Amino acid sequence: MGTELIPQDGDTIICLKVGKIDREDLYEMTRKYWKMSLQRASKANHVLAVVDGIVKEDYIPQDWKYTDNPKYEGRIEFVGNKCLNSPYVWKSVASFYGKSQNPVKYINM
Repeated sequence: MGTELIPQDGDTIICLKVGKIDREDLYEMTRKYWKMSLQRASKANHVLAVVDGIVKEDYIPQDWKYTDNPKYEGRIEFVGNKCLNSPYVWKSVASFYGKSQNPVKYINM
């Protein structure tokens, strides 16, 4: 278990549980088909890919939009870049989720 994630001042974070499915690379698994408010998601300056309660990757979202895929109508996705030297990778977010089954967790939002 990694050390606990501590949000840095000014960071607005969305944590997304992506599981361990290798259907696509981690970025593709993290960036699309989420049931979230587009308005709220657009406020995030970090999107964290979470597997088993640990942050595996940190992305800086550049743009959020509703998906073009009709199978996932009403869901949203982002386009972004990997955050180099992220303070969040390998940190635990387990305490933010508790017993929640929701794969989406907002921090400082």
